[in-house]
Amino acid sequence: MNFRRTFLKLGMILTCCLVCSGCWSKVEINERTFITAMYVDKADTPGEIEVTLNMPLPNRLSPEGAGTGKNPYAAVSATAPTIADAIERIQTDLTRKISWGHTRVIVFGQAYAREGIEDTMEWIARQPLFHLSSYVMVANGRAKDVSDLTPVFEEIPSDVLREFSTEENLLKTQMLSIFTSNKMNQGFACSMLDAKKTKMLSEEGEPKKWVSQVGGSIFRQMRMVGTLSTNEARAVAWAGQNLDSLTISVQTKKQKASMKLYNMRSDIHVKLQNGEPHFVINLAGKAELNSVIPVLKAEDIVGVTDIEQAANEKMNAHLTQAVRTAKKEGADILMLGYRLEWRYPQIWKKLRPAWIDYVKNDLQFTVNTKINIQFVGSESSF
Repeated sequence: MNFRRTFLKLGMILTCCLVCSGCWSKVEINERTFITAMYVDKADTPGEIEVTLNMPLPNRLSPEGAGTGKNPYAAVSATAPTIADAIERIQTDLTRKISWGHTRVIVFGQAYAREGIEDTMEWIARQPLFHLSSYVMVANGRAKDVSDLTPVFEEIPSDVLREFSTEENLLKTQMLSIFTSNKMNQGFACSMLDAKKTKMLSEEGEPKKWVSQVGGSIFRQMRMVGTLSTNEARAVAWAGQNLDSLTISVQTKKQKASMKLYNMRSDIHVKLQNGEPHFVINLAGKAELNSVIPVLKAEDIVGVTDIEQAANEKMNAHLTQAVRTAKKEGADILMLGYRLEWRYPQIWKKLRPAWIDYVKNDLQFTVNTKINIQFVGSESSF
């Protein structure tokens, strides 16, 4: 009995030692470089791509590196026939191992996006540390030109691009949505970026790179096929419930008014008309007037109604035009196919193989917008 107890104790001790042995393949944190953004462009050499990686520089982020006046981040590029080869070339020149656990932004150059982003997306899908919540955008030109933007309000350039999406000011497109839309033979839309140099007071009047969101890009089967204006992109973001607030201006017969929309909601459902799917896209939101010329009195119900109608017509037109633009290219940017599958799975099963052609030639939809002005506001009397 004593021998058996001793044997059991030794077994438990050995088991605990194995469990607490630690990671055999660990890499110290000070031996890693954390990639925060990746930019992919079509290279000048035919058949090759250029990859640029943004990364913070820990030696300049630390207190010892503060006050040097140097940027606490870097951008490193390499050109190769494939994504994997380009990244390997970058890794060869780095003193730290690349880590993808902090990557939150992927930007594609427009020329590369129009040829197709399949190879990059396939490579990302096989990276276990790459977050599916990372945001995807397209540069109106070269993606590399966006990598050296001036982060006036943030620490590093990638933080600016990430905040573009998290603040929900325009389109908010994540990796997961792209993968799922591709599997379902649908499309998607993402924000379009434009980089230009401008004199900045915060940089002592020196010309610096400023990046703006200038609309949206339309994708079908991992290939960019069209663009959206800024107003159309905002309407699509509203329909996708990715817009936090919006300011619009309208002109009626009697007033010129500006308002801020909030509590913005959307509802997309499908019904059958003559045996064919018909999609109904409902937009709803509340508003408060920022300015009205001439001054609108609180009791002027007719004036408020006219402004509401003008705002509804304006947003309705923007979303209708956006869907028509995408429909022309066979891109289901609102992922209407999901609604069809949920409501009528047998019809979706029949249409799914030819969904692109169906969207292009036979898609039927209606847009309804209901903006309710809650606050007319007041003006001081002089």
